[in-house]
Formats: sequence, structure tokens, C-alpha cells
Amino acid sequence: MTAKMLLEQYMAERHALGFVSKTDEGCIRRFLRDYKEPEDGKIVFSKEYVLEHIGTGLNQKANTVLRDVSAINGFLNFVIRKGFTAYKIPPKSMPKEVRNFRAYIFTDTEIEKMLDSADHFPVCTQNPVKKYQIPVMFRMLFNCGLRTSELLNLRVCDVDFTEKVLAIRDTKFHKSRLVPFTDAVAIPLANYLELFPPASNEAILFASCCSRSKGGTGMSGNLALKIDDLDNVATIFANGMKKGMSVEIHDKKGHSETITLLDDIPYGHKIALCDLAPGDLIMKYGECIGTASHPIKKGNYVHVHNLDARRGRGDL
Repeated sequence: MTAKMLLEQYMAERHALGFVSKTDEGCIRRFLRDYKEPEDGKIVFSKEYVLEHIGTGLNQKANTVLRDVSAINGFLNFVIRKGFTAYKIPPKSMPKEVRNFRAYIFTDTEIEKMLDSADHFPVCTQNPVKKYQIPVMFRMLFNCGLRTSELLNLRVCDVDFTEKVLAIRDTKFHKSRLVPFTDAVAIPLANYLELFPPASNEAILFASCCSRSKGGTGMSGNLALKIDDLDNVATIFANGMKKGMSVEIHDKKGHSETITLLDDIPYGHKIALCDLAPGDLIMKYGECIGTASHPIKKGNYVHVHNLDARRGRGDL
């Protein structure tokens, strides 16, 4: 038997009881980092070893030390139950927990300013869809009282528009609950899902459109986004788009149009929405990003080979 084997048994027991804490496991693994396994297999955690390896982090606060003590004492209890020797830290010898948190109550004016800022979130060139996600996400956090992690883990199937409830699954302490929402959430959320149709009911509700490593956006089909009414190019949000394939162009009003690609177009790059002559302005995000340097057909790939960029780069 080794200390590491004991740790694996302890964590398996904790998991079986429904306790899953990577923080506690990491704390115990750090505690065992310098432990030298005895040759005779008789595991001993001496008082000296235990005290030397508690609260060793730089400038650790009292609450952090208390959390570490709780995690390590739990493991040492398990070691003793298994018939080995271990020194347990007396709780009275540890610093007292400091509770100095004071809740701040936002005024109606402050809340209105926050929501207004969310509504005017600037276009992010790396993830244009974020401009449409942020206003909805802020309203869900504010109206539903969700933790950020709960919001980011929501799937399309967790939203019930008929009953106006969210299914929050396996959250803190592995509990699930139903959270009601009002039209203040229902209307912008429905508009968001209409503008960016999900690939399936299991899709992450606010999947990042730049999450290429996860296989795309969580949205359905071959999608491209037209940001502004003035735009004559759209951004492709699908991988593997080849010449001859069709792409569905969506705009912020919920309108859509299907265009056939005349070139291969990489993820995150531009497709022409209309025919353009040399010298015509190229519009994206409602702004001119350059001029056409060669004739461009609807469905062509718009990039440095046919775009003279005003910003010094042709991938905008």
C-alpha cells in the first residue's frame, strides 16, 4: 500500500458518496508531493510532516488555510480508518474564519446602465455573435439569479418556453432545480435562437462561435452572419466550406438567404453577398473596410487577393 493508492481509494469513496471536488483533490495531492513512501509499507503521517505541509502557499489567507485543513483532515481520517498512523490537525489550533463580505445592492439606475451597456456591446472581430449573446446572457443572470457556470452550461433542451422555466442540472452539490423566467428573458432569448438556430436540442445555448476545437458553433447547418444592414459581405461560421456548397446567410432581423459558394472559404472569413466592381466599397460591421481590387461575384471569397484593405490588413 502507498499513500497515492490511499488517495485514489479515498477519492473513489468520496465520489461514490456524491462528493466531487477537484479543489480538495488538488490540495491533498500537493500535501502528498513531498511524502516519501516507507519501504515496509507502514504509512505514517507524522505531526512534523503534517504541520510543515499546511498553509505553505505564499500569503495564504485564513479561509484558504481552513479549507485546506478540512480537505487534508478528511484524508487523514481515512488513513486512520485504514489502520495507518496519522496526525490530525486540531481545529482549535487553526486561524478563525474571516467573514467580511457585504452584499452590494444595485439601484434601478445602475441596473439600467448595465443592461444598456450590454445592449451596446461592441462587435468583436473574433466572435461577432458575442454582440448578440451578451444582452441575453445579462438578462438571464439578472432575472433568473443564475451562477455564471450554470448559464454557460445551459443547453437548448433546458429552456421550456411554454412553462417559462429553465432546467438547471447537476449544479452545486449535484442538485438540479427549475428556475422561472419572464418575458424580459423569453423575448430576447427567442429572438437569439431564431437568429442563430441551434444544431440540436442538445447544443450548448451560448456556444462560442470561435470554439473551433469543439467542432464549431453549436448552430445548425452551414451558417454565415451579416452583422449590419449596410454590409455586402458576411462572415462564415462553418468548417470545411468548399466551392459549390450552400451557405445560409442570417442577419440580425432574422432574415436568411442561401448562397452558393464560388470558392473554398475558411472558417471566420468573408463571402460576398452581391456582385462588386473594382473600386466598390467593401462593407462589414456597417463600416468600410476597403475596396474591391478585382471584380467580385456573389458567393466569392473576399480576401487580400481581391480586397484593398483600408486598415492595413485584408482579413477584416
